[in-house]
Amino acid sequence: MTSPVLPSGPTGHFLGQAGRTQPVVAAILGVFFIAGGQLLVSVPAQLLGAGSSPTASSVLLLASFIPVWVLLWAWMHVVEHRPLRRIGLDGRRRDVLIGIGIAAGILTVDAVVMAATGQLSFHWAGVSAAGVSGIAAILVLFTIQGSAEEAVVRGFVMQGVGAGWGAWAGLLVQAGIFAVLHGSNPGVTPVALANVAAFGIMLGLLVLWRGDLWAAMGFHAVWNWAQAMVLGYDVSGLGFGSSILTQQTSAGAATSITGGTFGAEGSVITLAALILVIAALGWAWRRSLTVTRGGPRQELGAPPH
Repeated sequence: MTSPVLPSGPTGHFLGQAGRTQPVVAAILGVFFIAGGQLLVSVPAQLLGAGSSPTASSVLLLASFIPVWVLLWAWMHVVEHRPLRRIGLDGRRRDVLIGIGIAAGILTVDAVVMAATGQLSFHWAGVSAAGVSGIAAILVLFTIQGSAEEAVVRGFVMQGVGAGWGAWAGLLVQAGIFAVLHGSNPGVTPVALANVAAFGIMLGLLVLWRGDLWAAMGFHAVWNWAQAMVLGYDVSGLGFGSSILTQQTSAGAATSITGGTFGAEGSVITLAALILVIAALGWAWRRSLTVTRGGPRQELGAPPH
């Protein structure tokens, strides 16, 4: 079985830095890194009685992604003998702004449409200066958590599968894994699962289009943080206590629109916005999904002429 043809440009640069781990093994390891890293924190925390409140439990969950980084680094350093930056950390750091912009745009659409249709209302929480400092500090934990998921799922897994089986396979496999990892979260619904899979596709396209993880990392960190600490949503079914704004759900509000206890990620408004973003990113990516071999342009993954 021949390897897929890699294009020049960002996508080829990203996939071309993959290690020697086979695609199936890369997918299994991706799940292990995330689940194993979390267990390294959650098991001792339970034994010590930490995380008794929902907020403390959610904060511990974010902190549990530190070992995820360690496990990923250890595999790449000891087994693959390649530096961590090869999974997409050697690109343009300013791409973070692209991800932040997309996150802010989708959340703005969510909040405006939900409020305009009378599904819920937002109110100033009246948090203290100390509370605002704590809210800002939580951004660090969300950055660790979001970037760890991107490094493992969109970086290690998608890169390994995409280099072995083609970019489309890598894109779909990582989106499926991303959905599975969130499938047992509190308050999950079919709409929420569809959204999580769509987030996986959208973030995967961001990585393939830009050739690095920075835009996806920027999106992931700010999306989660702004939901929880600014707008007062739950994040994938998890609550984080104080926020700058609080929400009041209207009587008779539809869970499919508000997202219910899963947060904005369970809303059909988010799904509609994601479909539009995916279409735009798909168009941008496809423009770079070609390779020239002294003749006609050839799409990635197509057999040589």
